[in-house]
Amino acid sequence: MNQVLPQVYGMSMRHVLLLLLLLPTGLTAQHCGYDFASIIVVRPHLEGDTQVVKGLRITLLDSTNLPVTIGREAWHLFRPNTDLKACERYQRGSALGHEVCFPFARDNYVLVLPRSMDIAKMKVLVQDDRLPVHVDYHMRNWIHPFLMQVVSLAPFDSYPLCGTYNDEVYPTLEGRPNFAPVDITLYRR
Repeated sequence: MNQVLPQVYGMSMRHVLLLLLLLPTGLTAQHCGYDFASIIVVRPHLEGDTQVVKGLRITLLDSTNLPVTIGREAWHLFRPNTDLKACERYQRGSALGHEVCFPFARDNYVLVLPRSMDIAKMKVLVQDDRLPVHVDYHMRNWIHPFLMQVVSLAPFDSYPLCGTYNDEVYPTLEGRPNFAPVDITLYRR
């Protein structure tokens, strides 16, 4: 009986000791809410103007020119990064039900996606879906004044978010070009 007890407790103690040794690694494995996430930032503007055009529908297209889906869920619509007060309120805590913004992206459009996605063959589709204000067909004042644009993405147009999501200026990363939004020039019909 005395020989069985050290073997039983010895095995249990080994498991407990192993658990205690691995606990710090498990606690630090995910160090931010954006582990394995990246961001694409686009800046649609008129030719000769630097101001971002509001109210556009911007869609991420895959290599077959269809909207991107992940696990049969739509994952393709960019949203404006305009609620800068949300940055102050929710960036450090829970943002459940609120759109979190990214200060370095300024007033551009953003899309957060898994970092593992290869965007080298993807494209961005920009459409003007705003409601018409004044339509005059004789003066060729169209309902949607901007032409639809399709812009190809480069491999470095996606930027990792972990550790940078609440920075005012996106840091320079070794082996990558400096942060710059995808520049999209819109043309009138």
